[in-house]
Amino acid sequence: MYKLSITQKVKLYSVYWIGYILLLSLIQGMPDKDFLTSLTNELLSVGPRIVFVLLIVEVLMPQLIFKRRSAEFILIYVLLILFFAFIQRLIDNQLIIRYFMKHWQPEPLFSVPVYLYNVIKLQFVVTIPLALKLFYHLAEEKSKVQAIQSEKLQAELFSLRSQLQPHFLFNVLNSLYLKILDKSNDSAEIVLKISDLLRFSVYDVNRKTVSLEEEILYLKNYIDLQQLRFDNRLEMSLSVFGKVDGYHIEPFLILPFVENSYKYCLSDAHSMAWITISINVNDDWLVVKIENSLPEDSLVTQVADTSKSGVGIANVQRRLELLYPDQHQLTVKNNVSSFFVSLKLKMNNVA
Repeated sequence: MYKLSITQKVKLYSVYWIGYILLLSLIQGMPDKDFLTSLTNELLSVGPRIVFVLLIVEVLMPQLIFKRRSAEFILIYVLLILFFAFIQRLIDNQLIIRYFMKHWQPEPLFSVPVYLYNVIKLQFVVTIPLALKLFYHLAEEKSKVQAIQSEKLQAELFSLRSQLQPHFLFNVLNSLYLKILDKSNDSAEIVLKISDLLRFSVYDVNRKTVSLEEEILYLKNYIDLQQLRFDNRLEMSLSVFGKVDGYHIEPFLILPFVENSYKYCLSDAHSMAWITISINVNDDWLVVKIENSLPEDSLVTQVADTSKSGVGIANVQRRLELLYPDQHQLTVKNNVSSFFVSLKLKMNNVA
């Protein structure tokens, strides 16, 4: 909302520099009533000031101030302002006075008062752009925080209302009922998994982050309960590689992709299907790869589902953009006979 485009920046800088040159020329030309001479002088010497302002505002501030490297910024700022004050002094003596203002009396190259005057002019000219840059940055950060809060609230509402869909729970309970009738030894374990699934979906979704171990355990419980229904016609493979303990991520980042796979690979009630899931942790990076079959002779095209039946891949993608900017890579491929999703994510190690 507050981020300026290149065109907008060019327009703002143009207005600023035109106003600055005219104002300074008017002020400096008032004693001698020689506005044109003062204007010529400013036009000839404004180049270094423009470069100085752009370096400070467009390079140093984003790279240092916005990354909380204030000490480095102050040091480089002081060095740059001294350097450009010297360049300004050279231009005044060697260019303007020598070739354009020959009637002016040249000052010594290393005149301290004149040198300080140039430092003050540089400080004056950078103040307004610097303040505006800081204002837009703070406004943009505030907008991002509000967007993150809004997106997270939406994700939480989706999760609380539809993450564990009623028909999914009813089907699992029916499967549990049949297990109990058969006096299966798995009944108690199934009840425990349903309990864990409900706890994670209702309570843990409200946490800012969850451990990667918890996210994977939730995923395993979800898969195990789904296999009660589809084990006879679904081949499921889940592999976990690397050290998963000590890492935290946003809750419900992996499950929507698995939900999507179940929905589409089993859309044909009479065909066999398969899903392969690979979770790999290496050097603080999480790599999740999910691939599922598509029904043969089917016109179904698997999509990033955003319906009320689940959080949806598009919603997760938006959360990734807000919560992990420049720290994730999401690849989605819709092939002829399979659908593939790859998520690479930079995680926080709190161990």
